[in-house]
Amino acid sequence: MTAQGASRPVSDAVLAAAIGWQLQMGSGEATPQDAESLRRWLDAHADHRRAWAQLGEIDAQLEPARRDGVRMLLVRDTASRRWKQSASVLGLLAAVLLGIGAIDRYEPLRTLSADYRTKTGERRTVVLPDHTVLHLDTRSAVDLAFDASRRAIVLRSGAIAVETSHAEAAETRPFVVLTPDGSFRALGTRFVVRRLDDGAEGTRLSVTQSAVAARPGACPADPDRTCEGERIAKQGESLVLHIGGASAVEPARTEVDAWKDGILVVDNRPLSEVVAEIARYRPGHLSVDPRVAGLRVTGTLPLADTDQALLALTAAVPVDVVSTTRWWTRIEPRPAQR
Repeated sequence: MTAQGASRPVSDAVLAAAIGWQLQMGSGEATPQDAESLRRWLDAHADHRRAWAQLGEIDAQLEPARRDGVRMLLVRDTASRRWKQSASVLGLLAAVLLGIGAIDRYEPLRTLSADYRTKTGERRTVVLPDHTVLHLDTRSAVDLAFDASRRAIVLRSGAIAVETSHAEAAETRPFVVLTPDGSFRALGTRFVVRRLDDGAEGTRLSVTQSAVAARPGACPADPDRTCEGERIAKQGESLVLHIGGASAVEPARTEVDAWKDGILVVDNRPLSEVVAEIARYRPGHLSVDPRVAGLRVTGTLPLADTDQALLALTAAVPVDVVSTTRWWTRIEPRPAQR
């Protein structure tokens, strides 16, 4: 490939896919299967290889801490640019960093390569090859990993609600949800699995029907191999799984899967938690003043219209919604409370 050809722009779709692959391979969670899939993608078209090379050139010119933030900047003439030394291009870099943050807030960039995914505020229902129904919450991503021995779903981010199918009487393969924290094996059931704070605090299981066997990441996912750390959560129960173990089983929250129907049900929860939930469905910044963060909220809020959800909060507790722009909103005490 000539230098001129290597710097020729690629389409937005190819660039987005290349970014997704680069973030996945650099996440620390990439598998050998991911590497093989990347190789096939690169071999599929010259534009794929060119986009990958251009992203590599960006990486070579940036400090490691800044690489992820500028992967949407496409190098169009690398031979003639010296943008690291140019004040005007530093301004462009800052704009790109802000733009990347805004784009990622709407559509998570690191899950662009997932088999199924949702944007901010989007919910999606998928019927899998075995007729299992899979509901994806906002900002969620999964990969399918069905094979001859098991029906596996890899939860990369967000939350899913699973309704396992019993349509095929001859189906004997276990249905398993896999996360970096461990595995969740359905025992003829409906359940919800959610990465907490995108996995930083573990993965929560909530069972709405029947039971689920949860195994921490230190245990084999194969049900035929024993695991002392395995816990069984039954209908109405919940637990949090970490790679080294599982929490005690506790009652699941009311209507934990109500988000499937676009509803957030809260029962005597702190305002800070309620606002954090609404923020997951809303592009832009949403925060709550510490002076009212502890107010308790009970009720039902719409997730499809977060403006209405915030308005409903002002009727439930003494707060106001203050918006600087559509993208920057804060919940504050009403003037009489300040």
